Amino acid sequence: MPEEQAFCVLVKIMYDYGLRDLYKNNFEDLHCKFYQLERLMQEQLPDLHGHFSDLNLEAHMYASQWFLTLFTAKFPLCMVFHIIDLLLCEGLNIIFHVALALLKTSKEDLLQADFEGALKFFRVQLPKRYRAEENARRLMEQACNIKVPTKKLKKYEKEYQAMRESQLQQEDPMDRYKFVYL
Repeated sequence: MPEEQAFCVLVKIMYDYGLRDLYKNNFEDLHCKFYQLERLMQEQLPDLHGHFSDLNLEAHMYASQWFLTLFTAKFPLCMVFHIIDLLLCEGLNIIFHVALALLKTSKEDLLQADFEGALKFFRVQLPKRYRAEENARRLMEQACNIKVPTKKLKKYEKEYQAMRESQLQQEDPMDRYKFVYL
């Protein structure tokens, strides 16, 4: 694909598909996505969610790159191509489908891992599993079969916004304007 066309696709994904919003306002939308992912895990993978809670392993520790780079940072291109195709057809919420499919297929390994082991698994072993195009294709099939209702995501978004509003009301207004001088 010529550079100009690739740039146009990037602009389209950033603006029309909402990826740009993840980077704005101190990553506020990204934090909302983490909250939504954790709530989906709580519902669909309660044992793994509980294990992560016990380890103090939060979604931002392993899923940041998934949302911000559409899995391009660590995963093989054959898998990334499938994800971007789905994103262009279905929208940004496909990331939740892929994330849940990754977590479901890796559940047994992750339940055995401690904090450091889980982070290493996400960073090294998980991407290696999908080097074979057949494995990536199977994962995409699983991702497409996972139910992530838009209504539920909207509900979780409202929960997150209410939680953030409560946090902001408890915060000293001057703290938002303080600068740290080193």
